Amino acid sequence: MIIRAEGPFDYALNYEFMAQQDDCLYRTGGNAVRKAVSLDGNRVLLEVKEGPEDAVRVDILVNEGALESDIERYVTEWLDLDYDMTAFYDFASGDQRLAAIVQELYGYRMICTLDMMEALTWSILGQQINMKFAFILKRRLVEHFNHHIEFEGEKYWLMPAAGELLSLDVELMREMQISYRKAEYLHRCAKGIETGTLSKDHLQRIGSYQDVLDHLTSVKGIGPWSANSVLMRTLKFRNAVPIGDAGLKNAIRITDRLEEKPSPGYIRSVTDGWGDNGAYATLYMWRILG
Repeated sequence: MIIRAEGPFDYALNYEFMAQQDDCLYRTGGNAVRKAVSLDGNRVLLEVKEGPEDAVRVDILVNEGALESDIERYVTEWLDLDYDMTAFYDFASGDQRLAAIVQELYGYRMICTLDMMEALTWSILGQQINMKFAFILKRRLVEHFNHHIEFEGEKYWLMPAAGELLSLDVELMREMQISYRKAEYLHRCAKGIETGTLSKDHLQRIGSYQDVLDHLTSVKGIGPWSANSVLMRTLKFRNAVPIGDAGLKNAIRITDRLEEKPSPGYIRSVTDGWGDNGAYATLYMWRILG
């Protein structure tokens, strides 16, 4: 299966980013990405490779009943291939902070998190700890439920459902080194997904960015950083910016040649000018850090 992007897509840049992560929910190697997913209850193991220009090739290694159209839709949304980046590149080419980096990273796209429970789990686990340890916590949580597809002697893990996380004992999460507070937040989010108040469908029906942001941040444990992470990578609000993100602060300090990290007001003065390009501007600014 060949899936073409809307506009430029550089597979190598996106593969490089994914290979640098320690995410247990996909595996990189040999210039290919393998990922297990469940589509309408049908488990699938995908292998994504570089395709023709501005495209990816998708091989289906295991399929327990999913439609090819659903698999194509999943990959398209996961790699954000259906987003026309023309407006962003037009904007970035005239922005003093972004002009050089977009030339270097032309065709780089957002790797999205389509599962709401995974998105909220990551946004909570990643609070106030380094990314390496956050990935370790995520792996412990995922592997505990042992949902996987085995292929060629390797296990490809699947995200547990919200109901399963809701039933997970807090003390067991503490043994995984997940704090009591984060365990409480995870339970609250899992319950919200189960009852529908935090489901992806419900959030998409709310409408405007500000209304969804207000709804998410009304839930204890979901602050502006966590909410905007979900808005960026899961709900795909193109104006979402995780204000307060340490990486964004450092990137702006570098581009603006500041001696100290910029204040929240300074950051806001920058990001307000990004408008509907905020999510991709943030994505590209992060890459300034290497």
